[in-house]
Amino acid sequence: MNSVQPTLVTRLNTEWEWLCADRGNSDRVRAWMLAAGVLDEGQAPADLGELFTLLRRHSEQDGPEFSDIWMSVLLHRASAGEGRDAELAVRILVQAMLPCARRMLRDCVRSGESSEDVAQVVVASLWEVVRTYPIVRRPRRVASGLRMELWHRVSRELKQELAPSDCLDEARLAALPGGVEPAEAVEPLLLARAAEAAGLQAATSAVEELEGARGEMVALLVWALEREVLTTEAASGICDHYREGAPQDATAASAWGVSPVALRRRRSRAVARLRQAAPQWVEAA
Repeated sequence: MNSVQPTLVTRLNTEWEWLCADRGNSDRVRAWMLAAGVLDEGQAPADLGELFTLLRRHSEQDGPEFSDIWMSVLLHRASAGEGRDAELAVRILVQAMLPCARRMLRDCVRSGESSEDVAQVVVASLWEVVRTYPIVRRPRRVASGLRMELWHRVSRELKQELAPSDCLDEARLAALPGGVEPAEAVEPLLLARAAEAAGLQAATSAVEELEGARGEMVALLVWALEREVLTTEAASGICDHYREGAPQDATAASAWGVSPVALRRRRSRAVARLRQAAPQWVEAA
């Protein structure tokens, strides 16, 4: 992607500065965090920008569990209605997720594509994900869930937006690496990002493998991790086993510190849970 930041992202950052300059916004957000016990009175800065930076710094230090706490506070506010508080909560979450959206944007833009056009799709998807996230039904792993939902939506929207049509001329299609279709060029990169965010490291070693049946399986595993159908260990075991050049069970079992029989039983149970949940994934897709 061109190193120049898309206009839409610049506009969001400028708007954020305006929001932070409004003391009323700062007071409301600070009160939410204090009431929820996210921060102590002496910890919470009066300035919204400083408060936001503090929350992000604690998230980096304390891990995703802390992110889940303060993001949940905002998501509950965002889902409460259409009022000023809900809009403010949505806007803060959009700013919190903007670095993730920018990474997706960088991965999505192919040669011959406009970063501005793709930015419109990614940012619109981000707003929609934040507004509609089912925090009551899925109160755990919130930060990861938001990233996964963003990946699902961006992937789906870009498939529609970048699908070959009369709007994509031959010159633009020829500019894509290997002559592949735009949607096919974007999907593996997004899937690799989502797998990495979900903790499925086994799927991220070779992006070029995340196509066809292998890509569909990894997408299903990412979804299963997001919905807590499988543990990271169970999903990794399936991902490792069902790939070209996978090690024999004896070798894999040794790496996991279990017997081959125990490994096969563990994998069988995980596959059974995955099969049971698969219809929900198909419906969600």
